[in-house]
Amino acid sequence: MPFSDLQIWINQFPLLKEIIALKPVTWLNPYKKNMGDIKSLPLNIHDMEDAQDLMRRFVPFLENAFPEIAKTHGQIESPLKEIEKMKAGLNQYYGYSIAGKLLLKCDNELPIAGSIKARGGFYEVLHYAEQLALQNGLLKKNDDYSIFGSDQFRKFFSEYSIGVGSTGNLGLSIGIMGAKLG
Repeated sequence: MPFSDLQIWINQFPLLKEIIALKPVTWLNPYKKNMGDIKSLPLNIHDMEDAQDLMRRFVPFLENAFPEIAKTHGQIESPLKEIEKMKAGLNQYYGYSIAGKLLLKCDNELPIAGSIKARGGFYEVLHYAEQLALQNGLLKKNDDYSIFGSDQFRKFFSEYSIGVGSTGNLGLSIGIMGAKLG
C-alpha cells in the first residue's frame, strides 16, 4: 500500500490511528457470533475424537521415534510455569492484587519441534501415513503402530514425498515427522 493511501485506511478503520500512535488498543470483532447462532461448522466433536484416537494409536511409534516424549506417554505437552515476578510487577504497575497464581503456558518448550503448530503438522503427516498404510494393506487400525518405525514402513514411505507451503514452524514439524517415517 502506498503511503498516500494511509489516510484512506485510517478513515475506513479509525482504530489504525491509535495503533500507529503506538497506543494500546482493543479490537472486538463486529462479526462475532454466538455459538448457538452458528448452524454448522466444518468440524464437529466426532472429528476431534477421531483426531484424538489417531494420535493415541500412534503413541507406540511416537515414543520410540521421539524418546523425549516417552515420559509423557506420547503426549506432546508444554509445561505451565508460575510467574510470580510477573504477577508482582503487574500488581505494582496497575496497583491491583491479582488473586491466585499467574501461570505461563510455555509452548516454546514443546518437545520435538518447540512450537504449538507442531501438533497440527504431526497430525496431518500421521493421518496421511495411516491412510497410505491402510490403503496398501500394510496396516489394520488395531495393529501396534510401533511398526511405523520398522524398515518395511520406512522403505514404503520413502516412495512418497510431502510438500508444504511453509518454511516456518509448521513446515519444520511436517519435515521432522516426514523424516521419521522415511
